[in-house]
Amino acid sequence: MNEKLDLRGKLCPEPVIATKKVLDKKEVESIEALVDDEICVANLERLARSQKVHISVKKESGFYAVSLSRNLQTQADANIAGLPEAGQGAPDNSKTGTVLFITRETLGEGDAEFGKTLLGVFLQSMYESGHKPRAILLSNSGVKLLSSSSSSKKVLEDFKAGGSEVLACGLCVEFYGLKAEIATEQITNMFAICEYLNAADKLIQP
Repeated sequence: MNEKLDLRGKLCPEPVIATKKVLDKKEVESIEALVDDEICVANLERLARSQKVHISVKKESGFYAVSLSRNLQTQADANIAGLPEAGQGAPDNSKTGTVLFITRETLGEGDAEFGKTLLGVFLQSMYESGHKPRAILLSNSGVKLLSSSSSSKKVLEDFKAGGSEVLACGLCVEFYGLKAEIATEQITNMFAICEYLNAADKLIQP
């Protein structure tokens, strides 16, 4: 059984959730999902990796046609420029570890600017301690830490270079107008964030 979903115009994380619901039906062998942009494509690519199904992407005029199939167990044909390779940004529940979940751009309450400084000191201290989290997940105003004006962006880049996944909620990125400043492969969705949180051995939320 094949399904076709027109998810154009849907806000994150609705496209990935709608696709997952259809993919959960055992009688469905393949799905073609139509989505608006590369962020939606990247989210579906992460879903495909987590579900161990084949994915291929075709760019049409003004939208993307994403095909997911149970018949091929590889993502080698994820052929859109700019998509992360397998293993980057995908919730793999066979892996465990520490997840850092940051939901605001400050540490604690009080003076906002001092709170930003404190959060930067916290992140730098964690990095220098050598205890690298499996993933750093950013939501709400926490996504501002990846903006070009954030003093914490450098340490987050250091974490990423050291093997930690650093991912921002796509809905939050859109809300704060940061889509142009954050790499597509670092934008995820709330469904994937929940997968990371559920698989974590330890959760830290400063």
